[in-house]
Amino acid sequence: MNILPTINFRKNLGFTLVELLVVIGILGILAAALIATIDPFEQIRRTNDADVKNTAVEYSNATARYYATHTALPWDASPGGACNASTAPTGDSLTDLADCTTVLINEGELKATFTSSTNLSKVFVAVESGSPVVCFKPASKSGILDPMNKYTITGGTCATPSTSACYWCAK
Repeated sequence: MNILPTINFRKNLGFTLVELLVVIGILGILAAALIATIDPFEQIRRTNDADVKNTAVEYSNATARYYATHTALPWDASPGGACNASTAPTGDSLTDLADCTTVLINEGELKATFTSSTNLSKVFVAVESGSPVVCFKPASKSGILDPMNKYTITGGTCATPSTSACYWCAK
């Protein structure tokens, strides 16, 4: 007769269903918090703003180089002006200034692929005090809060800087 009690040791071969559900729940909460922190839509808007800003600065630099070699802007009525604009732009989009963009491409100031950009309708050109001003309206929160986001579409000073009503301009 055996006086010692029999002890059944069960081998623990894995996790229970409850343990797995708890871990999956914790990971789900962490993933939701991470997505809320990163805000992927804001990241997309920030990327788009950077792309539009690049287009605006590229056009501004091209007009400056054109002026340096011709002593006139492409839309000027003087002998150096070459595009079919009847007057200087006053907040016109680059899609409206296609003839002037073509002149800048033909002069080698812009690459031929510049016109394939999808941002041309988001970039606006005006002339303030004889100088071109190239602007765009930021869509991202960080773009709206940028200190350079303080102009009107024609390059004047915005009444309430760093708001969604103001534009970022390359002057």
